[in-house]
Amino acid sequence: MSEDAIQLAKNLLETDENYLENIIALSRIGNEMYGQCWDTNYHVFGLIASETDHLPLNHVRVNCSEEFLAKADKELVETIKFYRSDVASACNKIIRNINV
Repeated sequence: MSEDAIQLAKNLLETDENYLENIIALSRIGNEMYGQCWDTNYHVFGLIASETDHLPLNHVRVNCSEEFLAKADKELVETIKFYRSDVASACNKIIRNINV
């Protein structure tokens, strides 16, 4: 599981591609490791997953209108920008295997 978390963290540091999928996967790993991801290195992923649970994942996007996708993409860009430093910090801690 920690190898998966490390790879997902590296992905988030390198690219915003598949951002929501990576965030949700890290939130799940945090929940599995600690019972709940809150107050751990995985906290920010749980927070973002909760705040963006209305945005379409990649496999759902084909069923969405262009108008909805434009709004969703704009919101996602704002979320990424807002949480960029917190996500980077959490990812670096996961990669360095610092357990909190």
